[in-house]
Formats: sequence, structure tokens, C-alpha cells
Amino acid sequence: MESANRIRLVIESRFENIFLIGGAVRGIAATLAFDETICYHLELCVVEAVNNTLKHAYDCEPGHSVEVEILIHQDRIIFKIRDTGKSMHAGKVEPLQFEPGNVESVPERGMGRFIMDALMDEVSYETVNGRNILSMTKFLKREEQSS
Repeated sequence: MESANRIRLVIESRFENIFLIGGAVRGIAATLAFDETICYHLELCVVEAVNNTLKHAYDCEPGHSVEVEILIHQDRIIFKIRDTGKSMHAGKVEPLQFEPGNVESVPERGMGRFIMDALMDEVSYETVNGRNILSMTKFLKREEQSS
């Protein structure tokens, strides 16, 4: 198995810290020469995942840790968001019901997992030994490889 470069970021569960994670993801993706659109998608998905962790796993309580591990491979980037809060039950995430052509039918809330599933290539969630782990993978080609 190939080795990956690994970066580990940890923040306290405060909403004002989410921008730090977003900036880090954006900077890392840009440094790795990923397409600007992909950089935005990666940042959006990770920020949404961390935001959901603060809201749902920790009930907006500060004082908890949220870890974001970034694994950089030649052909993909993997984000693992870990927390020790309340776990998300698989049956709790319901598919969105809306008409794509009707903007007024799009829900105001509950779009996070839909966005992650739409923009990432693989999304999974598990709880292991009291730790919740949301994994998101994006298979990528760097700009210098596409010429």
C-alpha cells in the first residue's frame, strides 16, 4: 500500500474556529496545484462536515475537540473528521425531496450530507470505540498531470 502525506488539524468546538479549518484546506489544496473549483469543493465539504459536528455531535457546546486528518495520495485526497460527541445514526439521514428546477422547493436546512455526496467521490461514516469518523475522498488530477 502506498504511503500518504498526512496532516492533522485539531480545533476546539467553537464556530469561530471553523474558518481556520476552511483556510487550511483551501491553502493545502492550492499548494498541491488542484483546480480552483476542486479547491472550493473540498473546502465547502470539510467546513460543512465540521459545522455539522459542532451542531449535532456537540450540541453547539465549546470545549470539545474536532480533528481533521488530511491524507494526500498521488491520485486522491482523503479527509477524516473525528469527534467524540453524539453519533449520527445511519437511518437519521434522509434523502432530500425537492424539484431541481424549482428553487422554492429546495430545503433551507439539511443540505450538508447531500452536498458532500454530490461533490466528493466517496463519503462514509462510522463510530469506532466512541469516536465518530466521517471520511470523504476525492479522486483528483493535479493541473501539472493533465497537460
